[in-house]
Amino acid sequence: MTDQMSEISIARHKLTLSEHENAKHGDIFLPVNSYHSIIPESYGEVALHWHEEMEITLVQKGVSDYRVGQDTFLAQPGDIILVPSFCTHSASQITGKTLISDSLVFSLDFLGAAGQDLSATKYLRPLSEGQLVMPAVIKREDRGYGRIKASFLKALKCFRDRPFLYELSLREHLLHTIILLFEEGYIRPPEESDSGLSGRQQIKNVLQYISEHIQDKLSISELASLCGFSESYFMSIFRKNVGMSCINYINHYRIQSAAHQLDETDLPVMDIALDNGFSNISYFNLQFKREFGMTPRQFRKR
Repeated sequence: MTDQMSEISIARHKLTLSEHENAKHGDIFLPVNSYHSIIPESYGEVALHWHEEMEITLVQKGVSDYRVGQDTFLAQPGDIILVPSFCTHSASQITGKTLISDSLVFSLDFLGAAGQDLSATKYLRPLSEGQLVMPAVIKREDRGYGRIKASFLKALKCFRDRPFLYELSLREHLLHTIILLFEEGYIRPPEESDSGLSGRQQIKNVLQYISEHIQDKLSISELASLCGFSESYFMSIFRKNVGMSCINYINHYRIQSAAHQLDETDLPVMDIALDNGFSNISYFNLQFKREFGMTPRQFRKR
């Protein structure tokens, strides 16, 4: 159990620093991980980030400002927060307040999304590919809340305690949670046009492209062309889906990635700046200080 909690602590620490998370949520054999988070004791904020896996969080105590995709809200005790695959999300401290939460981050492939059977084709794969939508938060008074919470807590306990046959039981509890979300109408087709759905898919592809080309010069025209959109339409739909302009997202992504390297490696600051697409060290220092309120060297010392 000590080794397990150590792994969770390390992964949780990485969670604060990476935009497309570098933290591994489990491994190829068990693509699931749990996180016990305390804001601000664990960290001042969970920076804007995304990952391929789905995430379910239960707020145990306290409050914080939360963002999931385009939705912003005050996270409160008892809230069940749902984060779809590839969806940007963040959490930030409210001065003088603390938030304690427990999360499970899991690949839908673990539940069978990559299969060829009807359950994968009709439900799990559309969910993993963003063809279905869900609300950002389920409140205590919402329908089916008690059953969904109980199923999630069984999955969380199973992952942490790891009883005999826990791999099978964990899959069962997570799948049951997904089934309940379908049954209660929380997972459903989007109420938008085909073009809107296509746009969301295209933006997911752009986010992936940015994460894979962080060292390169990236332009709006290049990213818009990947989608087959005009620059003005691309900028509009990017902001709508991500919550910030594309340029701000790229800078934020690069700075968060640089912060992760400063924390985890002994590479010189100049090398880290270059690794993350900054050819001008002064501009890098300026952007870093805007993000963290300190220089890269001060950040590394802390």
